[in-house]
Amino acid sequence: MKLFRYIVRICKWARGSVVFVALVCFSLYMQFIQIKHKQNIADFLLSTVFYLPQSVTSYLIHIGNISEENTKLKKENAELKLKVDLTKEYAIENERLKKLLDFERHWDNFPIFLVQIIGYNPEPYTTTVVVSSGKADSISYGMPVFTTNGLVGKVSKVFNHHSMVQLLSDPNSITSVVSQRSRVLGTVFSRDNGDMQIQISSYSDLVAGDTLVTSGFGGIYPKGIPVGVVSKLEKNNSEVLSYGSIDLLQPIESLEEAFIIRKNADWIVWGEE
Repeated sequence: MKLFRYIVRICKWARGSVVFVALVCFSLYMQFIQIKHKQNIADFLLSTVFYLPQSVTSYLIHIGNISEENTKLKKENAELKLKVDLTKEYAIENERLKKLLDFERHWDNFPIFLVQIIGYNPEPYTTTVVVSSGKADSISYGMPVFTTNGLVGKVSKVFNHHSMVQLLSDPNSITSVVSQRSRVLGTVFSRDNGDMQIQISSYSDLVAGDTLVTSGFGGIYPKGIPVGVVSKLEKNNSEVLSYGSIDLLQPIESLEEAFIIRKNADWIVWGEE
């Protein structure tokens, strides 16, 4: 064991000398051999000793090019996806606006005005929205607001260039409706938790699935604007009045544009519209 360690120390000490002697011998050998052999040795060195670093360098350059190309492709893919998404959104918006324009042409009895929804009230349950038109556009208090799907509410406050709209979901809003099927009258209102309800006579012919439209009573809303669909009804024959749940035909969360009917109230019955 001691002899082995001694040999290792000698090798370490002599390593530099050995390398130097080997290089000197190699140089002397190269001086005396033929040119043909020199060329063979040079080719061998180029194809073996220098091949590894050249290969590593080429590989790293190749990896760098792939990474750069990958980054470029990712950027192009993101740009294409954005264009596709925007195209889809433009197509949806174009279809919606086309539908609104066609719908507007069918209202010959009343002039209607297209407005954009530009704000919501910050309360837990949305009761008002802000629209993009006001006194400058001849908008006034009490004008009905609706969409191609159904009734939204009425103008409650008017400013020069915008207006507030009281929604059907406001607990202070009460709307007179009629069933399209049975012509039964009822009153639609919102509870404090935002649930839309209908109040009817317990002996009325109203069932779940019936579509409700404005009755024309109250002087605010024209007759026949869709309001909602009865989703649940529990009649109480021991009471005069019964209550049911309804789903509005125009969900507030998907409201982007609306129509205002330029119609002033014919008359006002306080507490009912």
